[in-house]
Amino acid sequence: MNNLLMLLIAAGSSSLCACTSQPQARPEQARPVPTIVVQKPKGEPGDFVLCKDGRVLVFPARHPKTCT
Repeated sequence: MNNLLMLLIAAGSSSLCACTSQPQARPEQARPVPTIVVQKPKGEPGDFVLCKDGRVLVFPARHPKTCT
């Protein structure tokens, strides 16, 4: 028990040294906000359906599909 106590005291006192090369905290630089670019598709207009099983069906607007 005495050895453990001495070890804890020694570990605690070593962190109290007067070190001059302490790392300085730097403020974070402003990061650009990510953007999502949506472009109009060329050609025939389309549509999509989100299925309950996680699939996404994309199809021409003239020919709709179902999740079956």
